[in-house]
Parts: sequence; structure tokens; C-alpha cells
Amino acid sequence: MKSFHPISFLLIAFSLSDIPVFANAVLSVEEAAKKGFVKLFIKSKGGYTGEVIEMKVQNLTNRKLDLKVEAGRRLDSKKQNEQDILVTKEQEFFVNSNQTKSLNVSGMCCQAHNACPTIKNEYLVGKLADSSLIKLAMYIDKNKYYSNYSAQQAVWVVSDDNSIGSIDDGDKEIKNNLRNFVSKLTGKVIPPYDISYQSGNDGSAMGRAVRIEGVFDYSLPMACHSTMGIYNERGEMVQLIFENLQSDRGEYKHYYTFRIKDLPQGTYYARVNADGMLQKEMKIVF
Repeated sequence: MKSFHPISFLLIAFSLSDIPVFANAVLSVEEAAKKGFVKLFIKSKGGYTGEVIEMKVQNLTNRKLDLKVEAGRRLDSKKQNEQDILVTKEQEFFVNSNQTKSLNVSGMCCQAHNACPTIKNEYLVGKLADSSLIKLAMYIDKNKYYSNYSAQQAVWVVSDDNSIGSIDDGDKEIKNNLRNFVSKLTGKVIPPYDISYQSGNDGSAMGRAVRIEGVFDYSLPMACHSTMGIYNERGEMVQLIFENLQSDRGEYKHYYTFRIKDLPQGTYYARVNADGMLQKEMKIVF
């Protein structure tokens, strides 16, 4: 019987230990970078929705690496006044040994009142976002809403506590799907109005709220003169919608626009009075 030489055993053990445990695993780019397997170069392509990031991955090992960028990863802007990017499309890819691969990364801004990312702004790989943003990113990925502005607004509802009423752009079905999903995700009530924002003068992707639009439905129990106005929390009227409108008994739906550009954020109330008596009140928050 042949004896097993200790030196041969050591050589075999060394050769086995030299095979990376990651050979058949799919690693996140963050984990691969932390282990020193790759070097990352992450830059903004400009803009805040869609394929807004270019990521170059340099493989520093002598083996092919299977990697992934997860939907829900939050890329960290090196410029603190520019927005972080939430990755909204998961990608798995490989990089051959000692090679560099470049890929476009789909994402959305997730700091509403910071400036829109500028071209070639550098990013760190960051970490996975909180659970709510991860779930929203996965929902956007599943439905392929990569360049949809309503989806971008939905991200700001979760990341910056904006009103669900701000999810309002383009396709009505997509808007309603996103509002319902975000409402279940956050517990926020879907308001019966839409909120529009202006672009910030400093280049931010979202400025202050400027307009609220909706339909106010109410009933009048008798023929009367009706008045609709919007009031602040002190009971002061801040906008008159209509006044002393001769109205018959019945059900009404009235489209209104509430101009809020010069008003402080807070809680307001739309009210319909019939001959001076309150008939219906609706809370408006922005």
C-alpha cells in the first residue's frame, strides 16, 4: 500500500484553497468590491429617470466573475447636493478575468429636493435601500416602468414623504397602479386630487408644489345659493372657487384648481356652503 506523502497533501490542499469560493456564485457588485475582486467606476449620464448611470466593472482576478446589480440598490452621489440614485432594474452579468465591462444602469433619483445629477458626477456603490424602496424598485422592474415619470414621482413619495397626489403623469392606468401600490406600501391614503410641482431654480428635479387639481363632489338638500372656497387651519379663506351660485337641490361634481405656489405647506380645507351653512368639507394636505 502506497503511503500518502505529507508534502503532496499540502500541495493538494493549497491548490484547492486557491480556487475562490465565489467561482460559481453570483455576487453583488458591492460584495465583489468589498472583497477586492473588482474595481468600480460609477458615473452619472445626467438626468434623473431611465438609464442614468454608467457603471464600469474591472475584474481584478484571474477568473470569470458572475455579478449582479440589484433593483433597490442606492447609489451614493459623491456630490452631497445632487441626488442619490435608486437602481430600478436588476441586471446579472459576467466579467472575464482581468477585463473591464461597461453597462448602463436604470435608476431614479431618490432625494427630491437635491439637485438633478449632472453628467459625469461620480457615485459610490452604496448599499441596498430601506425595505420600502426595495419593494418599489422591484415593482418598477417587474412592470418595466424604467423611464416613467409617475414611477419617479412614486419613488419621491417613499423617499421624501411626498403626497401620493403627486403621482400624476401620463397613462392613467399606470398612475392608478402606482398610487394603489404605494398606498399599500406606506399606509398613506390616496387623495382625491393631483399635485403639480415646479422645477427648482437651483436645478433640483422637484421644486415646491404649485397647483392642486381635483373634482369635489357634494350634495345640496334644497335650492340655495352655494359658495365654495378653500380655507387655512385658522379658518381664513385663501382662495374663492365660486360665490353665491344659484343652485337647485341635487348632486354636484365641481372641478377646481387650487393655486398654492405662494402658500405655506400645511393643511387646508375645501368647503361648500349653502346659504351660509356648511354642506361638505374636504382636507387638502401638501
